[in-house]
Amino acid sequence: MRKGGAPGYTAVMSSQAASVIDDPVVELLLTGRADTADQAERLYLEEHLDEVMGLVNSPLSDEEFRRHPLIAILLSSGSRGWEDSIL
Repeated sequence: MRKGGAPGYTAVMSSQAASVIDDPVVELLLTGRADTADQAERLYLEEHLDEVMGLVNSPLSDEEFRRHPLIAILLSSGSRGWEDSIL
């Protein structure tokens, strides 16, 4: 086997690494600004609150609105901690 693995392997790994680096939540974790994924998501949402409000007031359809990455994070985190705390 050649040094560097199978042909195309490096390109795939580079593409995967780039997509992880482009993830703002992962970036907050890797830079040490957040200790957990939950903390990173909350921090990211707080830092982009103006954009979230702009999306709320935008003419996007409900489907487009829910697919936006910021809104997807917001909807996935929701009140999960509160739901778990009442059990």
